[in-house]
Amino acid sequence: MGRTASLSGPVPRSLRRARSGGATLPPSPAPPASPALVPPRPDAPTPLRPPTRYDEARFTAYVPQNESQADALHEARTFVRLVRVRYSRPGWLAEAGHRLGLRPRLDAGLRGGIYLVGPVGTGKTHLLAAIFHALTDPVTPGAAPVACAFTHSSDLFRATETPDAYAARIADAARVLCIDEVELDDPAGEVRLIGVLKALRERRVTVAATSNAEPDAFVSAAIAKDRLARFIAEEFERQYHVVPVRGADFRQGQARDGRAWVGPPDATRTAMRTAFDAAPEPKRWLAFADLLALTTTTERRRLAAELGASSALFLDGIAIASTDDALRLLRVADDLYALPDAPTLYFTSEAPPADWFRAETTRGVERAIAEKFARTTSRLTALATLETVG
Repeated sequence: MGRTASLSGPVPRSLRRARSGGATLPPSPAPPASPALVPPRPDAPTPLRPPTRYDEARFTAYVPQNESQADALHEARTFVRLVRVRYSRPGWLAEAGHRLGLRPRLDAGLRGGIYLVGPVGTGKTHLLAAIFHALTDPVTPGAAPVACAFTHSSDLFRATETPDAYAARIADAARVLCIDEVELDDPAGEVRLIGVLKALRERRVTVAATSNAEPDAFVSAAIAKDRLARFIAEEFERQYHVVPVRGADFRQGQARDGRAWVGPPDATRTAMRTAFDAAPEPKRWLAFADLLALTTTTERRRLAAELGASSALFLDGIAIASTDDALRLLRVADDLYALPDAPTLYFTSEAPPADWFRAETTRGVERAIAEKFARTTSRLTALATLETVG
């Protein structure tokens, strides 16, 4: 049985309204962003709320497909109740108890927060956004709103503040921080995350997070079973309630607007060129090598805004030659998927997406990243129907 479309908001649709801008014919350089578009400044703060695709995410809209997902829904609702208990006590009483090391019985199960972990497409982000909405806009009679902040882990890692300063900024605005898609590519990032989490706990900020990686499968653990790996795994096990969210990828059962062609380059390029010629403007054609180059020269949010200015995006010749290529495509796919009005996606490749970067052919850090890369192929194939040609 497939998951309903309401699980994580509407699938991105092609834009129906006219936009300014012009087409770019291969192999001409990509056009600049539409004059009407104002990309975000690289140093502009990211809004601390869920992407607009999750505006309607609620617990009632999550339809569990198995026992694991039903348990995760129950744990998410329990988390909301415990958070309300924790922050309903007078501030002076909570502070006194904190200083004395006392743990009130009613929220003893809350600890530092909740960590939803599982494969791609099981509704973890939907549950995280539902937690945010349930706390900030409660439907329970008499329940007071609890201030929450919502961020993607990439924004946490890009922040230039120290972990302590970052935590202080969050604590000034929220009692709960929701962190989506905790992705750790190196031990330095893991150490920063642990530093932020410790600083948040010191300020009585509770955390809810999602990830595709179990704590004992973080990159440091993939490198070696050293003190760092043990410290990180123990930190999560001791401080956070780890909740598995298992199941099949629901996105693969959804309708797609875009198309993708797999096969010999000449055949796939000819098929996509026909679709390009038929597509309305504004539209954009990019060789995959040119897209990778843009990820090195254009700030991430600015690039997402520029790509999103087209109503149709055509990516020619996707091929993953290295871990670096995989990470860059992963971030572009995440950003396109998060757009409220994503461009219709078309792409070509010699190999099916599932074969681009396989975990079983890699080791160590590469294997950890390859396992996370499954999210990329899930999201790309959620946006485009695959067709084999040639």
